[in-house]
Amino acid sequence: MSEPLNQTPEPSSEERILALFSHLSIFMGGIVLPIIFWAINRDKSRFVRYHAMQAVFFHIAFIVLIIALVIIMVVISIGMGIISAGTFAAGKNGSAFIFIAIFAFYALFFLAMFAFMGYGIFVGVKSYKGELTRYPIIGKLVYEKVYGAGKVT
Repeated sequence: MSEPLNQTPEPSSEERILALFSHLSIFMGGIVLPIIFWAINRDKSRFVRYHAMQAVFFHIAFIVLIIALVIIMVVISIGMGIISAGTFAAGKNGSAFIFIAIFAFYALFFLAMFAFMGYGIFVGVKSYKGELTRYPIIGKLVYEKVYGAGKVT
């Protein structure tokens, strides 16, 4: 039989640190770290379980975004190759358009990466303060799964 969940309203220092590292694992340890924290603390601390589950789903969203951007870039690159081959054969130079498209892709790629990392840091700091900050979309579902029905403050 598992131990009862931590019912203290104020999370302990250890719980806050584990929640912080769950969110900061986007820099170190990847998706494995919050899975380990969740597995170890799923019956001990709702606070850690809540933040670790959110971090896992956030990592999955981050990975899906990166894969989607890479696929889009491959498709655009193939299309640009076909277009540039046609313009080169016609005696025109389309290299400026290709350069702009590549620059726009990399700008979008790095903007998305830094936005995800920045938001992970933001939620990590809030969790270290003992708050139940949630990620958009998945946060409400994780809260209801861990704490039951109710509102997140």
